[in-house]
Amino acid sequence: MLNAERKEIKNEDKGFVVDDDNKATWCLRKIKHFKSKQEKNKELAEEQIREIEKEIKEVEEWLEAENSKLENSIEFMKSKLHLYAQQLREKNPDLKTHKLPFGQLQFRSQRPKWKYDNDRLLDFAEKKYQELIKVKKSVDKRELKSKAKIVGGRVIIEKTGELVEGVEVVERGEKFKVKTND
Repeated sequence: MLNAERKEIKNEDKGFVVDDDNKATWCLRKIKHFKSKQEKNKELAEEQIREIEKEIKEVEEWLEAENSKLENSIEFMKSKLHLYAQQLREKNPDLKTHKLPFGQLQFRSQRPKWKYDNDRLLDFAEKKYQELIKVKKSVDKRELKSKAKIVGGRVIIEKTGELVEGVEVVERGEKFKVKTND
């Protein structure tokens, strides 16, 4: 918003009262004008964002290409170090760690990795080991609203009149809305 428009609004705010259709129409025209400016600002920002996104994409592509080359070099060096570490281990079968000034060459045992066929595993567990199965429960709130109604600030099941526990009704007043013709 420009400074002149801010001053205009401040001056109008002190003593301006909408008390007839002409003033109300003037307010609606101003709102329409402000919304138009908002839309132009949004378009400008989106265009700038698109330009920046192009630049970001170029930088990301450059980064990916450069780091890919470096990753290949790292993997090459690791393979050479692995061959060297295997030679050291042939001389000393108990070797776990070989320390060097800029790092270490290590052999570590790993736990077995489990690969799951979830459908077959679920069938197995349903037949023999129910305690292994997890079930997530939740209330279908859309369905609840279709079966319930508000009475005296409380939610009840319409058919039975039963009070629904765990729901609080928060009344909200009218909402005032200004609509302009765009």
